Amino acid sequence: MTDLAMIPIGKPVVMTDLNKIEDRLRRRLLALGFYEGCPVVVRRRASFQGPLTIEQRDHHQMIAIRKSDAKNIGVFLP
Repeated sequence: MTDLAMIPIGKPVVMTDLNKIEDRLRRRLLALGFYEGCPVVVRRRASFQGPLTIEQRDHHQMIAIRKSDAKNIGVFLP
């Protein structure tokens, strides 16, 4: 298992661990359709350690999250 910040752009992964992130962020992700077991893809990376844009593959929902938060989200490479 690795974290979301280490995944290359365009590589599909499955979110497996949301327990290490803040509770507020976890609730927001769940409300937007990002939950443990959902497939996601990193679409963009901002320069200078900026945010990542990730897409939930089932509903095509896209959000940007801080790289520091992405380091705390566990993912599985299928």
